[in-house]
Amino acid sequence: ALGVGCDEIWHSPLVRAVETARIVGGEMNCDRLVVQEGLADETEGEALFDSLSKVDPNHELFLVGHQPYMGEWTVRLISGAVTDLVSVSKSGVVCLDPIPGTKPPKAQLRWLLRSKHLQMIAKG
Repeated sequence: ALGVGCDEIWHSPLVRAVETARIVGGEMNCDRLVVQEGLADETEGEALFDSLSKVDPNHELFLVGHQPYMGEWTVRLISGAVTDLVSVSKSGVVCLDPIPGTKPPKAQLRWLLRSKHLQMIAKG
């Protein structure tokens, strides 16, 4: 689906993110869903970044979480800046490619899906 693979989906433990992760996982043939507290709680954000720094750069990783954190962390991973320049909609999904050897961790944004896109994927 969408011309990309999915090795793993990290998601917030909150219900909406779990549901979104399951939808994406089902459509992407990805059954490795991992709860990351940092995707729901700003105070756990540094632990999330520490985990991201250990991800294999060939690993296709999806993050499913909540605003404003998802937008802020997406910008931080891409640019190192802490801003709210990116908005991730409710039930949105961000696909990032980790950049190896970067500390703090950095990533390239592959794409971002809004809930309406997920609904289109689910309908086929």
